[in-house]
Amino acid sequence: MKGRTGGLTAKMSNQNQNRRQQENDQLVRKADQNKISLAEIFMANSQQLGGLEDGKVTKMYFHKFLFMEQVCFAFNLMGLGISVIQYDLEYEEITDDDPMKDISLWLLWLVFVSSCLLIFLTVYRYQAHIEWMKSRKSMAPSDQIWHTDDWLPMLIELAVYCIIPLPFTKGIRVNFYNSIQGSEAYYHVNEILALIMICRVIYLYRTLLTLTFWYNNRTQRVCNLYACESNYMFVAKSLLRTMPYTALFIALISLICIFGYAVRICERPLSRNDPSSNNLGLFENALWNIIITITTVGYGDFYTRTDLGRFVIFIVCVLGIFVVSVMVVTLIESLKVTSLEGHAITVLERVALREKLKHEAALVIILTAKAALGYKNGTLTRKQHHQLIVRLKQTLINFKMTHRQHKTKQDENSLNEEITNQFSLLKNDFKQLMERQQVLISTNNLIYQKLGFENNKSVVNI
Repeated sequence: MKGRTGGLTAKMSNQNQNRRQQENDQLVRKADQNKISLAEIFMANSQQLGGLEDGKVTKMYFHKFLFMEQVCFAFNLMGLGISVIQYDLEYEEITDDDPMKDISLWLLWLVFVSSCLLIFLTVYRYQAHIEWMKSRKSMAPSDQIWHTDDWLPMLIELAVYCIIPLPFTKGIRVNFYNSIQGSEAYYHVNEILALIMICRVIYLYRTLLTLTFWYNNRTQRVCNLYACESNYMFVAKSLLRTMPYTALFIALISLICIFGYAVRICERPLSRNDPSSNNLGLFENALWNIIITITTVGYGDFYTRTDLGRFVIFIVCVLGIFVVSVMVVTLIESLKVTSLEGHAITVLERVALREKLKHEAALVIILTAKAALGYKNGTLTRKQHHQLIVRLKQTLINFKMTHRQHKTKQDENSLNEEITNQFSLLKNDFKQLMERQQVLISTNNLIYQKLGFENNKSVVNI
């Protein structure tokens, strides 16, 4: 019976093991099937999104976008420069017989052609930006520009590029009455268009930000890693953090020059009736007016008299408050003492107090010796002895104050010193323990030798 029972038990255990093995094999097959299906799903989704990002392709599209940005910058800067030259020619009221009239007209046509090319290049620039974003897998391959947030900035930029001095509006005037001067004056339409054309400077700044280290493929990847947006505001913040004085200086100088030119355009028509009535027609006076406005000084020697000029000064006031505030904050941040600098300053203060303490201690000893010897030998008069005692008391007071300062002067960054001291103490304690252990081992060996256990090496090795 026992044999049969044992055989049945062994047979049942083998069947259970086989069944469990089959179940495990089925689970492994299901797991493998799930892995394969997940991999297939991932590959299908990645293929739908255009595959994984290729660094070389992304770099190629980024350089293409960067090239288009630089080309747009060149055409934009050329149009602004030509419009500045043409403005001075049109203000002078050139007659029909003057050969400069043809030059002014040709400059207007050149501005018109360059602006048309700039509009075409701007559209291509945004298309290059979309291709770069697609190569980074931030967009699907089928997405177009109207599927993104770039369509509205593109329309605004194209509208700004369309506002230019035109050959068709040359000589057309817009009359207005100036209440301060008490007379009528007029703008040329092209002067107003040249004033609005200054808004193009914003896109020049954008190109300068694009050409920095803080706007590239690596920056995009790092910002995605830390879940922050890599845009032009991020680039501006990075520049203000890494090179604040250079960035603020460039921003301040360009702000003064641009708005000084804008004030000159707004106020110069008043000089047509009476050249001596308005000095803001001179560029240097307009610059001075912008400087005293930004710094909130306001001497009042120059001030705007037209509505357009006052509107420009209002914008200067708002931007000036921002720029001056950033400059003050940057200066305060630069004057803050870092932790390492604070540690160095504290150490140097301690050294200086220690030297002062030595000097005052030596002075106390010298004065005490002089007073004692003078009193003993009788070489000092009562007045001299009294003066010496008073000086000694004052020196003792100074010595106590210096000693108190040296004692209460705590290092704000003494954590490293404390850790080093603790390690030194632990090291000394460990050395003492090792020495005591050696003494105990030597003592035990001597005791066992006297007791006749010379061969008991196990005890000695302990």
